[in-house]
Order: sequence, then C-alpha cells, then structure tokens
Amino acid sequence: MGTLDGNGFQYPLPGSLKFNSDNTFTMYALFIFFPGGVEEARDSISGTIISIDSLQDGRTRINTNIQTRFNGAATTAIYITDRKKMVGIAADPNQAPTFQLEIFPAAGVSANGEWAGPSRTPGSNDYAYPDLSTITFLANEIVPVTYYRRAGQPVMLTVQEQLRIVYQQRGARVYMDGYDESRNGGTRIPYFGVLLPSGDKMMVHSRSMYARLPNYISTSEPYGPNGATPIISRH
Repeated sequence: MGTLDGNGFQYPLPGSLKFNSDNTFTMYALFIFFPGGVEEARDSISGTIISIDSLQDGRTRINTNIQTRFNGAATTAIYITDRKKMVGIAADPNQAPTFQLEIFPAAGVSANGEWAGPSRTPGSNDYAYPDLSTITFLANEIVPVTYYRRAGQPVMLTVQEQLRIVYQQRGARVYMDGYDESRNGGTRIPYFGVLLPSGDKMMVHSRSMYARLPNYISTSEPYGPNGATPIISRH
C-alpha cells in the first residue's frame, strides 16, 4: 500500500497492490483512463509478471508492462527492497517512480476505531478532510459499520437513531462513506482508503466532485494542504 504517481491528479493517489497465485498482480486505486479519448473510471487494473530477477544489491526486480497512469509511460519494472518497499519504474529512467508502496503486514491491520484528519485549529473540532472527521469504524458488529460525530455530537439519522453506514475492509483496502453535514441536510460521499503498515494512518481519496478534499482552486486550503495525499489518523 502507498501512493501512485500524482501526475495529472491533485495529489498522489492511494493505491494497493496484491500478488495473485497465477503469475499476475492487481493494483487497486481510483483510476481514470481515456481509451479512445473516452473517460473510463476503474477501481483496479491487472498486470502480468514477465520474469523475476534477484539483483546483486539484494533487491528483487519484477519485470512487467502495465499502464498505471493515463498520461505517461507504462510501468515496466517493480523493485522490492528488504521485503518492505516496492517501487514502480517506467521504461524512461528520467521519469519519476510510477508508484511507491510499502508491504502490508501478514497479520493485517484492522480499521476498527475512531479516525480523523489533523486538527486545523488546536483544541477545536475543525479538521482537515472533514468528510472523514470524525469517523468510527466498528468491525466487531455482525456487519461492520461506521458512525460519525460532528462538533462532538453523534450524527443522527432520526431523533432516536444514529446514522450508521456499512463499510468493507479487504486487506489494506477500506471501502467506506464519508459524511458532509453541510450539503442537502447531510450527504454520504463514497471514499477509498488504504491503511499503512503502522495501522495508525489511512490514505484516502474520492472520485466524488462533492468530496471535501484538497483542490488547487481553493487556495486557502480549507480541506487540507494542496498537493499532499489526504491522510487520516487513528485517535
């Protein structure tokens, strides 16, 4: 899990790579491609392992050929260092890495708990990435759900019923909804999250035009620093 090259996006996108048992791998992210000039959104892409080399410096090189970004060269090699870090490299050595990932621990990490973006004003309830601040994941229910608080108070669906939304965690990947209390009396926003190996941070992104995320048009940076991948933390 880690980030894809941010070329063409507001910031490097969260991504997760899974090796399969049939000599292929799957990269998960909120991709956008333009085949034939037509926009196409995809949640994952697959690549083939052409060959594997053990290098003299101790790294492992996986040779492949996969288009991981819509406006640049394909990833032709994946370098693994110390079985901890993976870097995607394009055929052109002058280009920046196409992605940089860390290997998820075999024991896994649960999203269970309360999360929020960094506080914009110390001691206040004003957070960056407010759609996901504060969000509580409850993994131990029959169906895992999220709850939300705003200004210290629970978000209610009715006077007596607290808002709760089903989420899914698959390895490092978390599929969830954020919540914007300021839009249309309360609006759910679909999000994709990737847990970091430490278990206390999660990179997040959304395709929704209504997601309250960094955008260079908003020079005052109301939802977090421009150019930086949004990260929420366990509280």
